[in-house]
Amino acid sequence: MSEWLPWSFSAAAGIGGLALALLLLLLAGRRLSIGNDVNEPELPWILCRGWHTSAALLPLVRCLPARFRHSATQAMAAEQWAASVSGDRWLAIRVTQSMITSLVAAVCALLLGMPVAGAMALAAVGTFVATGLWMRRRRSARERAIARGLPPYLDLLTVSIEAGSSLTAAMRLIVASAPEGTLRQYFERVLRQIRAGRLRAEAFASVAEDLDSPPLRTLATALAHGESSGMSLGAVLRAQAEQRTAERFARAEKLAMEAPVKLLGPLILCIFPCTFIVLAIPIVVRLREALGS
Repeated sequence: MSEWLPWSFSAAAGIGGLALALLLLLLAGRRLSIGNDVNEPELPWILCRGWHTSAALLPLVRCLPARFRHSATQAMAAEQWAASVSGDRWLAIRVTQSMITSLVAAVCALLLGMPVAGAMALAAVGTFVATGLWMRRRRSARERAIARGLPPYLDLLTVSIEAGSSLTAAMRLIVASAPEGTLRQYFERVLRQIRAGRLRAEAFASVAEDLDSPPLRTLATALAHGESSGMSLGAVLRAQAEQRTAERFARAEKLAMEAPVKLLGPLILCIFPCTFIVLAIPIVVRLREALGS
C-alpha cells in the first residue's frame, strides 16, 4: 500500500495543476494587444502567455498533420485573430503553456517529494486539453449567440430595405446602433470587405466561411441567389428571418423537452437518498427502541 502513495500524490498534484490551469484559462479577463493595427482586435491574455517563446516551436508545429493545423487556422479566423495569430502560432502557444505548467508541476513535485515525471506529464496534458476546451467553449458560445440574435438582425434589415434603403446602408445602420456582439462583428467584417472592393455576395460568403456558421452560410447563399436572379432582397431576408425564428423556437422546445431527463440525475442521486434517509431514521429508531425493550 505504501508504494502506491507516491503515485497517488503525483496524481493529486497533476489534478491540482489541471484545476489551476482551467481556472486561469477560463477566468482570464485581462486583454493585451500584440499587433500595431488599430483595426485588429485585442487578444486575450491566454494568447499572449508564452508568446515570444512559442516562436521557437513553430518548426516543430509545422510537422503536425495538415488537418490539425487547418482546424487551428479556422479557429483563429473565426475569432478574428488570424491577422495577429496564425494557426501554427496558436498550436505553438498551447505547447509552450503546457511546458510552463509542467515545469511548475515539477517544482511542486520536488518540494513535496513526489514523482516528477508523472506530475509533469499530467500537468502538460491537462494544460493542452484545457486550452482546447477553452477554444471550443468560445465557439459554442458564438454559435448560441448567432442562433439567438440572427432573427432580430434579419428583421431590422428587412424593415430597412422595404423602407427604401440599400442592403449596405442597412448594415451600416445596424453596425452603428447594435450592441457589441458576434453578429455586429460579422456585419462589420462584411462591410470592411465591401469597402475593400469585394462583391457583396462574396463578402457575405467569405465571412460566413470564416465563422463556420451554417445559418450565416445559408444567409449568404440566399442573398447571392436573390441578387443573381433579380429577386427582391426584402422578400429573401423576410423568408430567412422566418426560417431562423422557426429554428430558434424548435431549439427552445427541444431544450424544454430535455430538461426533465436532465433532472433525473440530480433527483436520483441527491433528492431521493435524502428523502429516504429522513423517512427511514425515525422508523429505525423506533424499531431499535421496540426491540430493545
